[in-house]
Amino acid sequence: MKKIDRTAEFPQLRDGEVYADWTGAALPPVSLISKFATFLTSHLLGNPHSSHRASQTASDMVTATRARILSYLNASSDEYDVVFTPNATGAIRILEHFVFRGGELLLTADNHNSVNGLRETAKRDGGVVRYAPINGNLGIDVDGLVRLLDYPRTEGGNKLFAYPAKSNYSGVCHPLELVGMAQERGWYVLLDAAAYNANCRLDLSAVKPDFVPVSFYKMFGFPTGVGCLIIKKTAYAALAKKWFAGGSIRLVSVATDYFTHDRGASKYEDGTINFQMIPAIMEGLEFLEEFGDRNRHAIALATQLRDELKGLAVGDALFVIHSPRGTDTVACAVRKDGEYLSVRRFEEFASERGVHVRAGDFCNPGANEQVYGFVVDPNEPQFDAAPNGSIRISFGYANVASDVSRILEVAREYLDHIQ
Repeated sequence: MKKIDRTAEFPQLRDGEVYADWTGAALPPVSLISKFATFLTSHLLGNPHSSHRASQTASDMVTATRARILSYLNASSDEYDVVFTPNATGAIRILEHFVFRGGELLLTADNHNSVNGLRETAKRDGGVVRYAPINGNLGIDVDGLVRLLDYPRTEGGNKLFAYPAKSNYSGVCHPLELVGMAQERGWYVLLDAAAYNANCRLDLSAVKPDFVPVSFYKMFGFPTGVGCLIIKKTAYAALAKKWFAGGSIRLVSVATDYFTHDRGASKYEDGTINFQMIPAIMEGLEFLEEFGDRNRHAIALATQLRDELKGLAVGDALFVIHSPRGTDTVACAVRKDGEYLSVRRFEEFASERGVHVRAGDFCNPGANEQVYGFVVDPNEPQFDAAPNGSIRISFGYANVASDVSRILEVAREYLDHIQ
């Protein structure tokens, strides 16, 4: 992987400071911000819903950005559209228009809550909701999944299978081959690539899901507030938009209660898209192109940290590793006297010392339940009784070997501190 000048690109990192929450967000490099600031001050951009020159310039830049995203992911514009959204959650929410009509939603236990929330859409449309299990290594139980795909509980309606290409909890990359396996059995597939694209690069010529949510700030840090849904054009047939709004409509009549939606991607872009920031995506993708295999770099750092944390103990306090070897993430917790301590305590302790990691369940309750064997009683939900999640340490292209050493120093200091 190409080396990066951390001092020049990330001056926000003070000496000795470590940022290891790459799954949460990438750090924005100065060069990317500077280039785009120059772009904004040299281009007059207007609301693309107008027709004047500034509006046309903005429209042209948005069109070019759509094409660049598809090119980066090796997708054909004949096969896929890009729908701009505020973030990956906004992309997933477009599936609120998915027509189940008594069909089925199949989710994996490892999923972000933005995907889990689709079960409410399915239930309102008469759909059945089921979960495929994950195993002790936090990977998908493929045999169990195949049984659920082969034997849906409904005969009519549309069937949607949704899973993450990479777990935002553990960093485990799930098999991309599951996309084709599900489609061969008559399922539409939503492949959540928000975490995956941070260090990997999805190839949509090799695997062809129907819906792909993408988050750009997780890839290169800037801009925030822009995501997209990459949608296979044949999958529009499974969507029926439930409302209309400005920006996504062709014709509306108040007198006759008539309206006609716009066509293609713009049908699902309600309001005015973030036209000032969308062109920054092109610079961000060019920035990533320079790095080569980012994933191998991140995995090497995480593997080193995992192996050393696994044997780290002071007295009766030790780190317990939850994530398997070979990912770009170390998910762990601290146990003392046989009891798990609050992961928030370590997050605060580390942050005070300039080491930034994340603690919690990361909006992924299924993975957390698998780790701790915890199940919520819906009749008596006890919000303070749930296990406290993991410490998630995730790496990206800006991290170096000295970051691992510093994290280990703070980890040892914490174990001493709690004696």
